[in-house]
Amino acid sequence: MIRFRNFLPLVAVLVGAALLGAPTQAHASFIIRATDVLSDGTVNATVTETGMSAPDGSGFLMFNHPVGNFSIPLVTHISTTGPGFTSASDTVNITYNGPTGANSDKLIVEVLGYDFINPTAPGASVISSNGSPSTSGLLASSVTMTSGVLAGNVTTLGPAGTTLSGQLGETTGTGSMGSASSVLTPNQVTGAQFSIVNTFSFYQTYTINGFGHSGQAGSLSAGSTVSPVPEPAAIVLAMAGLPVLAVGGWLRRRKTLQTP
Repeated sequence: MIRFRNFLPLVAVLVGAALLGAPTQAHASFIIRATDVLSDGTVNATVTETGMSAPDGSGFLMFNHPVGNFSIPLVTHISTTGPGFTSASDTVNITYNGPTGANSDKLIVEVLGYDFINPTAPGASVISSNGSPSTSGLLASSVTMTSGVLAGNVTTLGPAGTTLSGQLGETTGTGSMGSASSVLTPNQVTGAQFSIVNTFSFYQTYTINGFGHSGQAGSLSAGSTVSPVPEPAAIVLAMAGLPVLAVGGWLRRRKTLQTP
């Protein structure tokens, strides 16, 4: 009688060889970092959460941590990719428990995803963003949202309390938190056209400060999409060439008629 356990070493070797020989797919990563900055510019606390996405860059990451004088029960990031586009959707829920007015803290939330390939290079691309703060009593005189593309795979953030520079097509929307429902201005905001590169990183920042209340909650919902330059631009370009095509056709017809 053949005993299966006699073959276990051989099975282990074969499985190990198969795993080592199998090609591995690159996975995009998400990074969410929240930083509490005091009024004098000192970093009071910072917390970072990382996660893996699907090979095409799509995925979901959630953050739930206390950060200094902020309780952040929820930051969600949803990334979606498709033919010709990559989109990011974020929700930030916070409660602030620090000093107010000129002495209030500043919250910086950064969301970075990398290894994206949609839109595909080469091609002119553009970023469109929108954001809407809401409140359950929390007042903040300044809310700023940015979104931009970074060439290549940017896998790390800068020093806590700073944001990454060198973004392509960056959008910026500003506003405040205090009414039951409001939007950032402009809304939607569209950045400058730029040449997309593959691979690229997609980066969003949310900066909230000038708090007028303590012990209150507020939230921010936002979205950004990087996509090819809208088709009308290509249509205008094509129409500009119509007179040339018409003249070419007329010359060909005239030549045909003149041939004996």
